[in-house]
Amino acid sequence: MRKKHGKIQKHQNVIVFPGMVDRLISDGLKHAEEFQYDLAVKSIRQALTYREADEQTLGVFAYSLYETREFEEAKVICEELLKIGPTYYFETVELYVTILMELREFEKMEEILSAVIDEAPIPADKLEKFEQLLELGNKLAKQKSNEFLSDLPETHVIDTTLFEIHTFSRFSEDKQQQLLVELEGSDLTQVEEELVAIVEHDLLSPITKSFALLLMVHANMDREMTIEKFGRSAAINPKLLSDPAETTVVLDVLKLVKDRLVQNPSKLEMVEDLILRHSFATYPFDWFEHGADEVGNMYIDYVSGMLGEDVSLEGKLYDFIIKIDILFELREM
Repeated sequence: MRKKHGKIQKHQNVIVFPGMVDRLISDGLKHAEEFQYDLAVKSIRQALTYREADEQTLGVFAYSLYETREFEEAKVICEELLKIGPTYYFETVELYVTILMELREFEKMEEILSAVIDEAPIPADKLEKFEQLLELGNKLAKQKSNEFLSDLPETHVIDTTLFEIHTFSRFSEDKQQQLLVELEGSDLTQVEEELVAIVEHDLLSPITKSFALLLMVHANMDREMTIEKFGRSAAINPKLLSDPAETTVVLDVLKLVKDRLVQNPSKLEMVEDLILRHSFATYPFDWFEHGADEVGNMYIDYVSGMLGEDVSLEGKLYDFIIKIDILFELREM
């Protein structure tokens, strides 16, 4: 029987191959998850030229546009989402009013928040945050009318109680990481002590600790602390750390696999993706005592095994890679 293939289509004289749009969206979502918001915007924007996106994709697109400071387009996407009544309605409203604040559209910000507070049943945590934003919008609107706005620093409201360790540790791992992602670009001095407690906590996921630590690295925070992962601990200072994908070891590993798999781009992409995900989980330790050559070769063999090739997989590094993979499987359940 002849294998059926998807129909090749054309869009404005451009050939659209089966699965291409799905791949663009998948790449966009992956880039956003890895904080590569500029790449996420590029992939999703290209996909949207061929077809309409689902709610999740639009939500990620709006947030990525916000992170890349493309506020006008982010505003339009949020308005489109709100028209369809998204599943994450209150989160979308929060993003929308934050964008309006960046655009200095304080009157519109007040109008939206007042309408939501008056008309919709709101969870208690969201109600408090919206009331804080409304109060802030009122103040900024008055200051704008008095031409004082240009002297104000950018303001991001943080509910610090959510990050207090006794509260934060009770949330699901997914919720913890979402809260941390939402802090990107904020004034972290408001939650500096809470972030240190998260990084130093014995029972939190290594991935959650990486999210918190990376925020502090991006904020150039000069603070001594101790981090423990996979039975190892070390004294660190975020100010002195590079991003997970930019450490010497990770760059050496990526170069090695690229050299070896230059003729096999599909496998290379799988290997690189796995290395970057795993280096984020182990951050800032990389792969401990294992050297770049050993790590690169093991990841190539590991992916080869996933693809059904006959390879020998054993040893301490292999066991360690399995342990990291299980962490991501638990996170995505």
